[in-house]
Amino acid sequence: MPSEKRRIQERERQLKEAAKRSTSLQGWLRKNQTADEEQPQDSRHSENVDQEEAHRADDEPSASTAFREPEPEPIPDEIRTDWERRDEQEDEQRERRTSAREDIEMKNGAESTDFDFLLRLANPTDPAHVQSSNLKYNQTFITFSNSVGPCRPRVNFPKNSDGHSFQAQWYNDDPWLEYSPLHDAMHCFSCRNFMNEERFQSRTGWKSVGINLWRQAKVKIKEHRSSELHMLSMIRWNAFKKDTLQKAFAVADSQMEAAKERERQKNRAIMFRLMDITLFLAKQALAFRGNEEGLSSSNRGNFLNLVDLLGQYDSVLGLHLDVVKEKQTSNQRCQVSLLSNRTQNDLIKALSVYVKRIIQKEVTEASQFSILLDETTDVSHIEQVSFVVRYVHNMTIKERFVQLCDVASTTGEALENVVMKLLEQNNLNIQDVCGQGYDGAANMSGRYNGLQSRIQKQNERALYVHCHAHCLNLILVESAKSNKHFVDFFTVVERLYTFIANSTKRHAAFVATQKAMNPDQRVLELQRLSDTRWSWREDALKTIRKVLPAALQYLRDLRECDPPDLAAGEAKMLLSSIDFEFLLCLEIAMPVFMETSVASKVLQQDDLDLAAAYSVLDGVLKRVVELRRDSQFSQIYNTATTIAEENDINIPTKIPGRRRKVPAKLKYTSQSAREDDEVQTLEEYYRGRTYDTFLDRLRQELERRFYGEGKTRDIVMSLQRLIDPEQWKDIDQGLDTAHSQCEFYGLQGEDTNLQTELRVFHASYKCPKRTVKSTLEIFKEHDAHIIFPTLFKLIKIYATLPVSTATVERSFSKLKLVKTRLRNQCGQERLSDLLLLSIEKDIPINKEEVLKIFIEMAPTRRLLL
Repeated sequence: MPSEKRRIQERERQLKEAAKRSTSLQGWLRKNQTADEEQPQDSRHSENVDQEEAHRADDEPSASTAFREPEPEPIPDEIRTDWERRDEQEDEQRERRTSAREDIEMKNGAESTDFDFLLRLANPTDPAHVQSSNLKYNQTFITFSNSVGPCRPRVNFPKNSDGHSFQAQWYNDDPWLEYSPLHDAMHCFSCRNFMNEERFQSRTGWKSVGINLWRQAKVKIKEHRSSELHMLSMIRWNAFKKDTLQKAFAVADSQMEAAKERERQKNRAIMFRLMDITLFLAKQALAFRGNEEGLSSSNRGNFLNLVDLLGQYDSVLGLHLDVVKEKQTSNQRCQVSLLSNRTQNDLIKALSVYVKRIIQKEVTEASQFSILLDETTDVSHIEQVSFVVRYVHNMTIKERFVQLCDVASTTGEALENVVMKLLEQNNLNIQDVCGQGYDGAANMSGRYNGLQSRIQKQNERALYVHCHAHCLNLILVESAKSNKHFVDFFTVVERLYTFIANSTKRHAAFVATQKAMNPDQRVLELQRLSDTRWSWREDALKTIRKVLPAALQYLRDLRECDPPDLAAGEAKMLLSSIDFEFLLCLEIAMPVFMETSVASKVLQQDDLDLAAAYSVLDGVLKRVVELRRDSQFSQIYNTATTIAEENDINIPTKIPGRRRKVPAKLKYTSQSAREDDEVQTLEEYYRGRTYDTFLDRLRQELERRFYGEGKTRDIVMSLQRLIDPEQWKDIDQGLDTAHSQCEFYGLQGEDTNLQTELRVFHASYKCPKRTVKSTLEIFKEHDAHIIFPTLFKLIKIYATLPVSTATVERSFSKLKLVKTRLRNQCGQERLSDLLLLSIEKDIPINKEEVLKIFIEMAPTRRLLL
């Protein structure tokens, strides 16, 4: 019996050691098999007998069973249930190990892998592993241990000799409690990691040795819970967890912020591409929207179609479009598409605001500016007013379109209110206005109730300058009305264009006639006469002169066709109208309109100054005086006669109408006509009644409109003397001019300085061209504005005074492209913004600044951009 008891006790000891060394069913079976092979055959037989008796004792319990030898279980409970819980524990441990590794890498760097061998174990924070590996409780290990957490396995814990074991429910009350399977003892996680006082170094029960008195376990736990060393360690653990949690939150916040920043950068990159698309469409005056913008539509509008096109070649835009289309296909709302109509409108607005701010900044730096204004009717029959400013910035003359607004009335008072409103909206001061540029309409140029007089009542220095291009046009109109020959001439030109161009059949026949007569030359189209731009009639007259033989041949063929054409009668009337007088007026008008056409184009330049404008007009006037000579008319008369003979046009042999006296201006020996002085030849008749009358009226109108008297004319002429050193040879005249200029522009006491500056400036710098632009170039090249401040201020005012309103007229031409019959529902504000982007396309765009303006329109966009 003693030997049998010893064998049973040895067997129990082996089972306990097997449970400690193995946490898997396979390991236990392997070791148990080895132990069974070492046992003698008779002991195996006795075990089987004992097992049968144990089963019988279970069915028939008796008092003697307490004294029987305890039979070993085939498989211990802790081993049997371990396989069932294995998957759940491995998943939990894997997550904790991964989290621990990430925490260590975030805290100490990606290279900190000193505890990877622990993470490969079943219980990484088992105190037995720490002791066997001689690990120190430094900051790195404490961080690792805290990340993994206390060692708290949930298995069937082995029983001691008294039949007691560790209980898993003890974990619930104390988060610091942990269990070491290798030691089969419980430990305190907080004391093990955070108890470092010297006075507690000897108390190693809960820290390293462990407690395994399971019968008194609850008492031991309670005593330790209320001990000083445990309280101190718990305080430190809680503080460490809080600090670690804050660091984890900080890391998470930084990671989240980094993710948001990446998302913002992606959205900003998309927005920059959308800005380019918006600028392209606006500058080209193209429509943005389509009637149907769904995914199934074949034409979603220019904006979305351009986005799709660029998305095929741009990865950033392409990936964004894939996400948006995927959401739309699944009927899900895309959080950020950046392609809505609101985004398009806001982009247009942001770009226009940026451009307008640039213009406002330049005007503010210039300190003085002129306003240009005109009105027109758009395709929706709305009266639109275009507002343009002219100023000098960086020694360069600039004219910038600012805004378009609709008006209900165009009276002088209504237009004054519009101007004041526009100045206020654009942060401009009426006292900084030094010039006004309008056309000659009464509501604009009226002396008492016109816009210019109302503005001058608020600022007397705001000089009104009638548009020089309009003036030149009015001069030609008045000259053409000087005699009936030119009135009939322009009427026939217009009728000829209408007759051929308004019928496709007649137009095709006219083209065929040109090809037949001139097969090697390009076919020319007759040009319509402009009612408002007479100087542009040069092209129409040139064309008629070149195609006149073909036009005459076509009209003759149409008149003589058989069967007769319905238009034969009108063709006959046109043939009779194209006579010698028509040819003579054509030859007279050609050189005049060639000169005025060049002058008109020069006057329409936006950077032209008044000095250059008057230089051009002086050339026109000089040319008109030269044409007035008899030799010039003789040459023109002979040319008209030659053309008439070549085209079978009858040349009159007698003077039309009754005989008339020779005008006094043709007689150089007397100032008045005499009774016996009569026109003797046909050439004298046409020279006096047609040629001289036309040129004299032209010269009179030029002198009256451009060289007449008036306040503006006097100021302009005095400013003109500033750039001409010859004007300052007369000292008295120079003193008077300097005094008048300084007095008008509020520079009292600066007249003496102005004279000195003028003498030194013209003595130091030689200007090859006596224009304001060339003078400003000298100021810019030599920084002369610092040396001559008074002179520079007056020169800048002279450059700021307007020459023409061509920039305003060009804005109306652009308006016809932006607002068309198919785009007539565009809002007024959006129309003005599109017009600004289309006209001022040379202003460079800072996309970052535009994006800031775009974000300010909706504060929630700060989270996205």
